[in-house]
Amino acid sequence: MTLPVEPRGDRTTAPRLVAALALLLVLGAALGFGASWVLGENPSGQGAAAPVAASSPSLPVDPVPDLLPDPDIPALAPAIPLERQTVGAGGFRMSVPVPEGWTFSENSLNEWQWRPPDQPDFGHVLRVEQVLSNRRSIAWTLDRRIDELREDESGFEVLAETGDSLYFSFITSNHLRHGFLRWLDLTGSDDAQVEIAVTGREVDVPGMRDLVSRVASGVELGESAQTP
Repeated sequence: MTLPVEPRGDRTTAPRLVAALALLLVLGAALGFGASWVLGENPSGQGAAAPVAASSPSLPVDPVPDLLPDPDIPALAPAIPLERQTVGAGGFRMSVPVPEGWTFSENSLNEWQWRPPDQPDFGHVLRVEQVLSNRRSIAWTLDRRIDELREDESGFEVLAETGDSLYFSFITSNHLRHGFLRWLDLTGSDDAQVEIAVTGREVDVPGMRDLVSRVASGVELGESAQTP
């Protein structure tokens, strides 16, 4: 029986080809891993991608101050008794309903303030000011006051706003404060003539909201003995 005759050639050719292909595969995998590492990707394909540094750092933020406790005094209640007091001079003398028994002080010729007697700091305060000399509309005055408060007060936040009033909060001397502002036009001039402000603690808010409304509705030009 004649056996098949094998073709002539180098018997080591096939093993060498297999070894070369294996080497190419190893080199390809290594290069792929290196490229992934340079680009910041996850070479394993599992889990989260490696973190990438931010292109620009965030702007610095002022830290929130530690708040101090409010003074331990009774909250300002709604519907407290009011009495009339006359302030101002000349043609713009005003009769203003103010809380009965509160201590009066004159901040300037056109600004007055009332607070409960012997009250510690950071309680509740009523302030009335004539602003007619500005000759500006109520809308302009409100917008300007928001800009001033945002610039001057820490942690300022508008909580409510109408066409002639503002309710806001802010932080002063590490105390959280709430405030109400209201502007009046008493002569139909379309300008803000009187500013009413009540400032206090968060617990005083219901009473402050009631007080600023009642004072605003009761301001009259000239002296008056009318009971508020």
